[in-house]
Amino acid sequence: MKLAQTFQAIEETQFLKQLSSQNRLFFVGETEILQYLQEFFQKHQQVDNNYYYDLSIGNLDDIFAQKTEVDKYQAIIVASFKDEAALFERVKQKAIELKIKVTPLRLFADVFINLICKRQLLQPSSEQIIKPKVTYAIVTTPRSGSTYFCELLESTGIAGYPAEHLRLAAQQLARYCDFDYLRLLDNLLQYRTTDNGVFGTKLISHFLFDFKQTKFDFKQIFNSLNKFIFLTRRNKLAQAVSLVLAQQTEIWHIRDVSNNIKYQSKLKDITINDALLNNIEQKIDFINHQEARLKKILADNKIEPLILSYEDIIEDALSQTNQVLEFLEIEKPPHYIINVNSRIKKMPSDISQEIINLFQQRKNTVC
Repeated sequence: MKLAQTFQAIEETQFLKQLSSQNRLFFVGETEILQYLQEFFQKHQQVDNNYYYDLSIGNLDDIFAQKTEVDKYQAIIVASFKDEAALFERVKQKAIELKIKVTPLRLFADVFINLICKRQLLQPSSEQIIKPKVTYAIVTTPRSGSTYFCELLESTGIAGYPAEHLRLAAQQLARYCDFDYLRLLDNLLQYRTTDNGVFGTKLISHFLFDFKQTKFDFKQIFNSLNKFIFLTRRNKLAQAVSLVLAQQTEIWHIRDVSNNIKYQSKLKDITINDALLNNIEQKIDFINHQEARLKKILADNKIEPLILSYEDIIEDALSQTNQVLEFLEIEKPPHYIINVNSRIKKMPSDISQEIINLFQQRKNTVC
């Protein structure tokens, strides 16, 4: 059950779908994970020409004996849900002993990390820590306008590629597979930087705190980053409504006309009643609680972030972006002209304003 749950979480990254574009892969692992992989690839590939070596049946000593043409495979991928690191070392030593030319890789610590870092999948992830000149994180709560803000910063071409890297997929892997999320962060620091040596990431409160169910170490994460931006949204009611509508429509961002049409259509199925308004109230409490926890953890780690609001960014995106570049001490190239843009569209709707009005009326009645 945990295996299926973890892979479902990973699939928000389209991991296995991307991996299914490859062929002739030699998988080594345990029965359950190999069966899951085989079933997935058989559904998503016209021909499954991978090989699945089940260590529950075979012996590691003769791991490659049954496939004399193993060197014709693109990669040997160690797939273990129990102890990927230990199994990988055993397979690697056996490959060296048998003079196998194909380099063994880890399904999660290599292939998955490469996917998140937007690298070629079938290669070892980096063992080195090459820290860029500027590293920063945007810390915030859900539906604060952070995706829009990240796209503005990325559009400058000199502020890294800030995105939500440590989220559900990495969290589930860390929780159930002893996944090394610090290795992921180190690779991101090396490969997801702009040419001027700037790295940015985004830490959403609930994913950040859910990591505490693993061996997550806030100090190690914060030590890898030297600047922090705290993004807040002053209108908590509007933020809560946005969160509820996104959850009910399952549409979190609008980037084009067709997406907007689908969103408006789903809004028609929403009924405004006491249950919905109670949900809004709970979300306001949730957002306030999450924001308070973020402030505390920043204070506990003696971090003084730049504080920005969604409302100010919407009002003047250019000046707010300039403020960030100055805070990060990013040197602008000669003759550089800042130009910010985002594909994210605001998601106003008649129903959101109606919900806000009814919520306020109910509050006034109670008072």
